[in-house]
This record gives sequence, C-alpha cells and structure tokens, in this order.
Amino acid sequence: MGDVKKGHAIGHLVLGAILCFFALMIIILSGVIGSKGDVGAILGPWWVGLMVLIPGILGVVGGITKKKCPTIGFLVLAIIMVVIVGIITALMAIVVAVLGVFKEATKDCIKYGTTCKCSHQGTTFDMNGIDGDCSAIGDIHGLATGVLILMILSILVLFAGSILGCVAVCCNKGSSEGGNTTVIIQQGGNQQPPGQVQQPPPYNQPEAAKY
Repeated sequence: MGDVKKGHAIGHLVLGAILCFFALMIIILSGVIGSKGDVGAILGPWWVGLMVLIPGILGVVGGITKKKCPTIGFLVLAIIMVVIVGIITALMAIVVAVLGVFKEATKDCIKYGTTCKCSHQGTTFDMNGIDGDCSAIGDIHGLATGVLILMILSILVLFAGSILGCVAVCCNKGSSEGGNTTVIIQQGGNQQPPGQVQQPPPYNQPEAAKY
C-alpha cells in the first residue's frame, strides 16, 4: 500500500510510544487500586489501558516500518478510542468526584471486617469491600485521580494521532505513486526549421537589407 513520509513515520512512532506508556501506567495503577478494595470496573479500569495499548502498538509498528497498513489501523482505532475512552473518562470523573466526598467522611469510620461504618455530619453509611484500614479510601481516591489524568492525556494523544494519521494517509497519496515524469520545455522566439541554417554574408560584403 506504499510508504509514509519519514516525518509522519517519526510522529507515529513518538505518539505510539507515549500511548503505550500511558496504557501500561493505567494498567499498573488500576491493579494497585484493585488490591486495596473491591472498586468495580470504573475505578479499576485496567481494560481501558488495553484499549489504549492497541493503537499505541500500531503507531510504533507504523513508525518503524513506515508502511501505510499499520498507519491506517492506527488512524481508525485512534478515532474510535477518542469516543469510547472519552465516554469512560467522563463517567470516571463523576465517580472520582463522589469518592472525594467520601474520602472526607472516612475520618469518622470504624472498621468491621471488610465494612467501614461511617458517621459524618449526622449521616451514617457503610462502605463495603474495603481491604485494610478505612483510610484506604483516600489512597484509592489519589490513585483513581492519577488514572483519570492518564486517561485524559491519552485522549489528547489519540486525537493528535488521528490528525497525524489523516495527514499521512489521506494527504500523502502522491508520494506513493511511482513512475518517471517527463518535463517538456518549450523555448520562445523565432526558430529556424530543422535542416535550414542561415549562412552569414561573405567577408567584406554588406549584409542584404531586410524589408
């Protein structure tokens, strides 16, 4: 399917490497969050890291090989992931904001097994699935905030990757078409027909007048 330009290939390599780094960090932090309690799929979105990792790998492959096939795959997945990860990020932002409120209430909690019984400003509620001390809610909130930031950065990189992929694939068609180009240069002015050359006048003989 042809090659992409060197500058575009370098751009795909850089953006792909950044996405792979963000994806691995999301997976690692999500695993740490999961070790502190049963937080569910939203606060422990390791699967989002896998979704970001796939276009990241395609970006790296496209940057190394300079081939259009992985570049097109990177472009398509980047556009899709911007939408999907964007929706998930919005949902996680809401959950993190709510968790921030609960973090303040953990100062008045008592641990019973895996349940934290809390009483804050006249309101009593239970938080289940907490491993360790009830203050783990604060740790989960901090880690979830870090994951949220990584997801937002991933969206920005995916958006930039979709633009770069469009430029490399859609606006680079001429570079993939080979063949020689023949350039014809036409000179202006009066030219003698082929085979007819005007002879200069003999020596010491004036040139005939032209009317």
